[in-house]
Amino acid sequence: MHKQKSVVFPIILIVIQICLLILFVAGGNFQSMGVPVLGGITILILGICIKKSSDGKKQTKAEETALEPPLLKQTQKSVEESMADIDLSVIGTEYRRRQREEFETYIDEMLDRCIRLIHAHIDSHTTAIFFPTCDNGYKIRRYLSKSDCVNKDAVIYPGVGVIGSFLKDGLKQLKLNDIVTDSMTLYYYSKDAGIRSLMACPIIADRVERGTIIVDSTEKNHFTDEDHAYLTTMADLCGQAVYYSYLYNQHRLDHERLVAMSSTEKYFFKEQDINGVLDKLVEIIPFAFHCDRLTISLIEDDSDTAVIKRAWGDHTDNLLNSSFQVTDKTLATIIYTKHLCIYRNFSHEHYEVRYRSDEVHAHEFQSFLAFPIGVDKCKGMILLESIHPDTYTESSRDLLSRLVSSAAVALEKMQILRQTEDLAIRDGLTGLYNHRQFQLLLKEAITRSIRYGKPLALALCDIDHFKKINDTYGHRFGDTVLKTIAGKLQSSIREGIDNAARYGGEEFTLILGETDAARAVETVDRIRQQIAEMVFQNPMGKEMHVTLSFGITVYGVHAKNQELLIKRADKALYRAKENGRNRVELYYDTSDTA
Repeated sequence: MHKQKSVVFPIILIVIQICLLILFVAGGNFQSMGVPVLGGITILILGICIKKSSDGKKQTKAEETALEPPLLKQTQKSVEESMADIDLSVIGTEYRRRQREEFETYIDEMLDRCIRLIHAHIDSHTTAIFFPTCDNGYKIRRYLSKSDCVNKDAVIYPGVGVIGSFLKDGLKQLKLNDIVTDSMTLYYYSKDAGIRSLMACPIIADRVERGTIIVDSTEKNHFTDEDHAYLTTMADLCGQAVYYSYLYNQHRLDHERLVAMSSTEKYFFKEQDINGVLDKLVEIIPFAFHCDRLTISLIEDDSDTAVIKRAWGDHTDNLLNSSFQVTDKTLATIIYTKHLCIYRNFSHEHYEVRYRSDEVHAHEFQSFLAFPIGVDKCKGMILLESIHPDTYTESSRDLLSRLVSSAAVALEKMQILRQTEDLAIRDGLTGLYNHRQFQLLLKEAITRSIRYGKPLALALCDIDHFKKINDTYGHRFGDTVLKTIAGKLQSSIREGIDNAARYGGEEFTLILGETDAARAVETVDRIRQQIAEMVFQNPMGKEMHVTLSFGITVYGVHAKNQELLIKRADKALYRAKENGRNRVELYYDTSDTA
C-alpha cells in the first residue's frame, strides 16, 4: 500500500510540471505566472510527499512493534526480573535438588492434562504414560484409570510380558485388538482387569524416543485408526512439551548459576584483600559442592612452605594455620608440583597423607577433589573431602575450575600488589620494615601511646663485630647472618602490637607497644639470649655464635619526641657496646638534654 502511494505522487508532479511548461512557452500572462506557480506547486507537492513518507515509516514501525508477540515481551520482562534477584544459594546443590523436585511436580501436572485430553477423546479403560529408567526399562509416570488395580510402580522391560515382547528393538507403534492373556502380563496391573485391546505410541522429541503412551480397553477391537492417529499426535505434543520443559529448566538452572558465578567473580576482582577472597571461597564452596571438609592452602613467598589458611568442616582443629613442605610425599605435593586437578576415591589399602606425615588421620573420608590455585604456577590448593565414595565428577571439576580460576587471578593480582607495596616499605634483604617505614610506624605508635595512655618502648640493636664477620667470611655469609637474625627478631615479637625494622647496615630496631621499661628490658634480654645461643656454620664448616647489643628508651620517660627517643636509644646502645657488648642497656642519663 505504501509503495503505491510513493509512486503516485512523483507521477502527479511530472504531469503538473509538463502543463506549466506549456503555459510558459505560450508566453504572455501565462508566461509571467508560469515560473512562480511551477515552483510553488513543486514545493507543495514535495512537502506532501515527505510527510506521507514520514507517516508511512512511522506506521511501518508501529506495525512491526504491534506484530511482536505480547507473550515474548512478558517472558523477557519476567526473565530480567528473576535474574535481578539471584543470590549465591543458586550455586548450591541443595537449591538445584529442590528446584528439580518442584519442577517434577510441574511435569506431573502437564502429563495429567495430556492424559485427560486423551481420555476425553478416546474412550479407554486406562491411559498411562511411561518414561525410560536407567536400566533400559519403562516406568509408569502418570495414569488415569477406571480400575483400582493399576500398579503405580510398574516397570516394563524389553522382552518381558505382552508389551515387553514388542520392545526388543525399541519403542514402536502398537495396536493389539484381541488380548486373551491375564492383564497382569501387561505388567502395569496388579491383578486381572479384563483388558482385551490396547494401543501404544512412542513419545519422540528431538528425534529420540523418550517414552510411550498406552491406552487400553476391556473390549476387543475397541480402537479405531482415527483413535490411533489422535494418540500419535498427542504423543508427539506430549514429548515436545516435556522435553523442552526439561531443557528450559536445565538452562534456567545453569543460567542462574552462571549469573551468581559472574557476581562472585566481580566480587573477587573488586576485593582488595586476600583474606576477603578466601572467606568468600569458604562461603561459596560448601554451598556448591557436597563436602564434609574443606581446606585452602597457599604457598609462602615462592618458597617450599605452604600454610593452610582456611579450614572448614570435620576434623579441622589441628589444620588451620599449620604449615607443610610441598616437597614431602603427600597429596598436596602432587597438586603443587604438577599443577593439576585430581578427583577420585581415597585408597582403601593405605592412608593417603594430605599435608604432613604427623597429621591426624581421618579415615572416614572416602573421596576427594583437589584443585590447584594459580594461573601459570601453583600458588595454592583447594581440597574438598567427602565421607561418601564417588562424590566428585567431571561436572564438579568444571564448576570448581571456573570459581577457582577467577579467585586465582584476583589472588595473584593482590599478591603482586602486595609485593610492590612491600618493595616500598620493606628491606629487600631481610624482609623487615625499612628505615623510612620505621619512622612512620614509630610516629603512629607514639600517637597511640599519647591517645590511650599506654607505655611505649624503643630498642635499637647492633650485631657485635659484624665488620669482622664480613671481612673474615665474606659478604654472602654476612647476608646470611643478617637474614637469620632478622627472622629471629620478627618471630620473637607480638604480631599486631610490636614491629621490627632494619635501621641500617647491621642495626635493627624493635618498637614495643604497651611496654614499660621493666618489661622492655625483660623482653629484649630474652631475645638477646636466644640469639646468642643460635649456632651458625661459617664457610669453613665451623660452628660459631653471633651476639647483639641493645639500647632501650621509653617514650614519655626518657624522651617526649620521636627524634630524641631514637637518639637516646642510640646512646644506650653505644653504652652497651662500651660495657662489653652482648648486653642490654636502658637509657638512664636524665641530665642529657641532647
